[in-house]
Amino acid sequence: MSTNRRTFISTASAATAGIIAGNNQTAYAQTSGKGKRDPGKLLRIGVLTCHPTHHHMPNIYGPIIQCVEQGKYVPTRMTGMILTHIWDHDPKRVESYCERFGTKPVKRYKDMVGKVDGIMLTDLRAADYYHILAEPYLNAGIPVFFNRCFTPRVNRAKAVVELSKKYGTPILVPSEFEYTEALYTLREKIKEFGPKIKGVTGYNWSIEITHDVHGLWLLLAAVGGGIESVTVNRSVKSIFDKGNDTWTIKFKPREDNESFYATLHNTSNFGTNASVRINFEKMSFEENIWGSGNTGTVWQFMMVPPLLAFQRIIEGRDMEQSHEHIIEKTAAFIAGFKSHLELGGQPALLSELDDDYCVYCDPNPTTYPDATFD
Repeated sequence: MSTNRRTFISTASAATAGIIAGNNQTAYAQTSGKGKRDPGKLLRIGVLTCHPTHHHMPNIYGPIIQCVEQGKYVPTRMTGMILTHIWDHDPKRVESYCERFGTKPVKRYKDMVGKVDGIMLTDLRAADYYHILAEPYLNAGIPVFFNRCFTPRVNRAKAVVELSKKYGTPILVPSEFEYTEALYTLREKIKEFGPKIKGVTGYNWSIEITHDVHGLWLLLAAVGGGIESVTVNRSVKSIFDKGNDTWTIKFKPREDNESFYATLHNTSNFGTNASVRINFEKMSFEENIWGSGNTGTVWQFMMVPPLLAFQRIIEGRDMEQSHEHIIEKTAAFIAGFKSHLELGGQPALLSELDDDYCVYCDPNPTTYPDATFD
């Protein structure tokens, strides 16, 4: 029998939260209703799938949430969350995570229902299974965080969205760029100088496929959706080799705003993580997301904000991006590589994108045995 999120959270007790080994902290999650929680308690987060070396959890999200040393940097507590449980199909990998982060293992992927307040999926090698892995938690009303680039196929994204709508459970699919101060400044300038947009030019520090998504999603978060086509020209054929990419996004007309284009250049760093310049009728405005070699600064201003956005929806706040926007930004990313791989750098129309067209963001996607989901 599924446990409803709001019923579960409001009745959670200190006894069920447990001691988080290795961190010398007692972590509890308890709220008194939607949008309210005891600020002295930490929300329990479960981890589904865990890449041994990258894809954020071992090197960024895990150390931030657990206040665990990463390199020479030891973060202070910057969220109201704590990792408590973890599942992966590889027991040795789970063991290493538990040792580092003080989490508890579970035997089956669905065994964290009733034990956590939120779920994070961050290993992109398992993205083809995200909709299956997340369903027990969405069914139970437990919000789910999906690492970018979310899913390799539009139909997988739609499956997650349908589950989110069906059970009324919020989801978050973030790029950290979407929650930076620069993004909110861009939106305010659009309100001030818009709404008509004549064109957009963006730069993103990226020389590999998984990082192109940051610049693309930053542009879409700033100016909105309504995409007609996406074009990608890449300096190398393989999407897994390092290279330079130029994306061109054609937007459909909006009310009294005619169609316009956004161009995004992805290349090596020239001193900033990203920049966006928006041309209006009578002026233009540019905003930068500045780079920094300081881990603490980068984490505080780029990596923590999406985690806090996740915390907000666990606490009962509304999703900050609509389901429709999540599907469109996912489709736009996939369409770009259809343009590159299949269309010779010609525009890929979103209206003609096959729901099952697949772009893996990791060259070694995971294949689970059927028994995993029994």
